[in-house]
Amino acid sequence: MMDDRTLTEILAAHADHLNRGGDGADYLVMFADHRDQLAPLLTLAERVKRALVPMQASPLFRDRLRHDLATAALGRRDTPQPARPNHRLELVIGAAAIGVSVSLVGLVAYLRRSRGTRTVRAA
Repeated sequence: MMDDRTLTEILAAHADHLNRGGDGADYLVMFADHRDQLAPLLTLAERVKRALVPMQASPLFRDRLRHDLATAALGRRDTPQPARPNHRLELVIGAAAIGVSVSLVGLVAYLRRSRGTRTVRAA
């Protein structure tokens, strides 16, 4: 069984590889002795990657955020704020952030459960 640090490093390298357009087949070949442990994790990471869709903030949202951050940094909010025409983009970004968080929590839970199950079987 592979130690947690090595497993974490492999998964991080695999995530970088996925972000550059690769797949997990190379990792299963490189670490063939640990195929049973790695295959489900790499498959899950690839599914999560396919489910995530990059978002691009609108120029209005970016300008508004820049203004709000600059104002907060100065410690004052004396500039009148224009009315927000649409909260939809903020809701979509918030929902995407929640989705990513839930996916990561699921991955961590899966890793812990998988490791716990294997420990029980070995005992």
